[in-house]
Amino acid sequence: MKNIIYLTPENYIGKGLHRKCYRHPEDQNKCIKINYNAGAETETNREVKYYNHLLKRHIRWNCLSKYYGPIDTDLGIGHVYDLIRDDNNQISISLENYLKQALTDKEITDLALALNHLYDALQKDRIITMTIKSKNILYQKRHIGNRLVIIDNIGNARLIKIDNYCRYFAKRSIDRKWQRFIASIKKENSTVLEAYFKLVTK
Repeated sequence: MKNIIYLTPENYIGKGLHRKCYRHPEDQNKCIKINYNAGAETETNREVKYYNHLLKRHIRWNCLSKYYGPIDTDLGIGHVYDLIRDDNNQISISLENYLKQALTDKEITDLALALNHLYDALQKDRIITMTIKSKNILYQKRHIGNRLVIIDNIGNARLIKIDNYCRYFAKRSIDRKWQRFIASIKKENSTVLEAYFKLVTK
C-alpha cells in the first residue's frame, strides 16, 4: 500500500505559474510542489529531468533548492525539494520582495556579495536555467553568510542540449541569461546593482 502524504491548507505556501508549493507535513525542512493546471506537466517533466541530470553530476547545491524525487499526495503526484529557511526558521523571502524594501548600506553590500556568489555558483556547477528572475530566487539570511537560492525555472528547453555537457557552451548560456537578469535588477533596485558592479570591477 502506498504511503500517501496529505496536504492541508495549513501546509500551503504559495503558487507559481503552474505549480503550488506546500510545506512537507512530515519534514519542516522540505516542501512539495504540485501541478495545478494544464501547462504544468511539461514544465515539471523538463525540470525533473534536469534535476536528475544534476544529481548524477553530484553538484554542491550552493545556489539551488535540492531535489529529492516524486511523492504521492492526496492532491496527486508531488515533487520534494529543500524548503529554504533563514537561521530564525522563517521561510526565506523572494529576492523580488527583498529588493522592494528600504535597505541599509550593509544590507545592500551583503546582497551584492550574494549576487556575486550566485553567479560563481552557477558557473562552477554549470547550472542551466530557462531564465533567471528575482521572483524565482529566495534570499536566505544565515550567520555563515547570506545566499541566493533559485527555486524555479530550472532546466534546458533546447533541442540539442550541448550546454548540459560542455563547459564552454554552458558558460555562454549562463552569461546570456545573467546579463538579462542583471538588467532586470537595475529596474527593481538600481542601488543594489551599483553596489554589485563596484564589487565585481574591483
